[in-house]
Amino acid sequence: MNKTLIIGGQVAVTLDNNRVSDIQFLPDDEFAQVLEQGSLTHGQLQMLRNVAFYYVPNKPRVRAKSVLLRKAAHGRISATRDEAIQLTLKVFKREGLDVKETMMHEALELLNNVKL
Repeated sequence: MNKTLIIGGQVAVTLDNNRVSDIQFLPDDEFAQVLEQGSLTHGQLQMLRNVAFYYVPNKPRVRAKSVLLRKAAHGRISATRDEAIQLTLKVFKREGLDVKETMMHEALELLNNVKL
């Protein structure tokens, strides 16, 4: 069910060194009910050359439904909803660790301490 909503008002554009720093829409009437319904929808808002606004909502992000089994200093092991076991490890270069040794040690620690 598509609905088009037309809201009258004014647009205030703030320029800072000839660059747009802030865009504000000031409606003529209260439309709090519309804001409540659309507050969970995030998207892209673009102001066109004729000062019209164009809004495209983002597609909903599908999040993984994994269950954490165990955490480690640099990773985790989880059971995913498609009945797989997922091992995630992340070591930053700036930590100054031996990456290969650290990942091997933590992977073995996670695998040995979890009931699969």
